[in-house]
Amino acid sequence: MNILVVGNFYSGAFGLHISETLKESGHNVFRFEPGFKFSKTSIFGKRWNNIKYAVYNDLLTKIPAVHKKNLKPLFNIIKQNEINLTIVLHDYLTSEEVKKIKESTKSPVVLWFPDAFSNFKKSMFFISGYDFLFFVDKYIADILKADFNLNTFYLPQACFPKYHHKTVLSENEKQIYACDITNAGNMYPSRIALYKQLDKYDIKMWGNLPPIWAYDKYINSILQKKFVHHDEKAKAFNGAKIVLNNLHPAVINGTNKRTFETTGCGGFLLTKYHPALGDLFEIGKEIETYKNFDDMIEKIDYYLKHDNERKKIADAGYKRAHKDHTLEIRLNSMLKIIFG
Repeated sequence: MNILVVGNFYSGAFGLHISETLKESGHNVFRFEPGFKFSKTSIFGKRWNNIKYAVYNDLLTKIPAVHKKNLKPLFNIIKQNEINLTIVLHDYLTSEEVKKIKESTKSPVVLWFPDAFSNFKKSMFFISGYDFLFFVDKYIADILKADFNLNTFYLPQACFPKYHHKTVLSENEKQIYACDITNAGNMYPSRIALYKQLDKYDIKMWGNLPPIWAYDKYINSILQKKFVHHDEKAKAFNGAKIVLNNLHPAVINGTNKRTFETTGCGGFLLTKYHPALGDLFEIGKEIETYKNFDDMIEKIDYYLKHDNERKKIADAGYKRAHKDHTLEIRLNSMLKIIFG
């Protein structure tokens, strides 16, 4: 099958892992990444790149001529190739653009939205005419079907065994990655609010500095000022005793990619509880959850003192992730819904 994937394809990106999984499954994959391409280096530092991206996303994309020019390569791919399915991984396309793709390819166009509802932004997908809409939060899928009669489905994220796997750290790598608690990603305000209260623990956070307006001296001290992807992320999650996954408050009944990355790497996961997690893992045996701040502190203190129990849960979570929660399994489920 010839499949077009519209999304981001930087190292560790959802779109990259999906396109590689589809290729490994025998499909021909065409990729299109919306947006302007900026140089990754700047004499003004990494924050300058964030400013440039923000200017593009918030200002330039609202100019119709700029948006149309940006999407021209997408329609060139469609014109030059027979596309059997288009998978869009965020809210990139207007109703006219989705209609044009469907008319040109005579094939389904679907959305797989990987974030919480707080990232809906323009919410163009409500009226874009996608044939199928997949969401990683069960609440979103249910409410959009019930209230708007949209063709929605719950499809959680997953691990990608090519990059998410156990690894044995050398003595030098233990010096780099070993700690009580770790996590990886952007330091958004809700995460800062939580982690600044955990200064009694040995914490290593992997990611860049937060925005200037969110500066916090302690947070800056635990940040490694570097993103980890693929093998480095596996080392970070295996080197820490606990991967603390505090979900964004806008996640109502779902979970994020970190849940599957952590378990897929064999790390011990302590994550915010939502009922949907019970359908994915056996809580207390394959992952551990917390329901509030005090419960979280109690669980952290308990599992830091119980190495064997922590390792047993991490091993069981690893087996579950690689058995039931891989991207190949998710994409096969998607294709069965679309074409079955």
